[in-house]
Amino acid sequence: MKLKTNRGLLKYIVFSILTLGIYDLVIIYKAAEETNITCAEDGGKTRGLLLFILFSILTLGIYGWIWYYNIIERWGKFVRKHGQVPSLSGSTYLLWLIVGAFLAGIGILVATHMYLKAWNETNEVYNQLSAPVVSVKP
Repeated sequence: MKLKTNRGLLKYIVFSILTLGIYDLVIIYKAAEETNITCAEDGGKTRGLLLFILFSILTLGIYGWIWYYNIIERWGKFVRKHGQVPSLSGSTYLLWLIVGAFLAGIGILVATHMYLKAWNETNEVYNQLSAPVVSVKP
């Protein structure tokens, strides 16, 4: 199964606005689902949407930051294991979110762009690894 590798910031913004934030929930759901596929070999499990919402409410949003940090770190380990250099670390993502609060939201857009790019890269590595091997007979 090929995973999507073309998620972008503009589409994310437009669909988030048009759906009044519901698209954000779809992204969280898909990120958890695809991360559990791509990173299955590490034995970890990224919790899905229901627990994300519940724990984020209970922790006043802190769980969401931890969830994003952990998912980005899983992607980074997966990508490094397969000989690539990850474009994003969990701490860099959180730094942009924090800085974004002081830059009229620009940092949040930068962090989101970097997050989507790292996700696309992870899925691309997975797709390359799971592509069928074609043998050419002489």
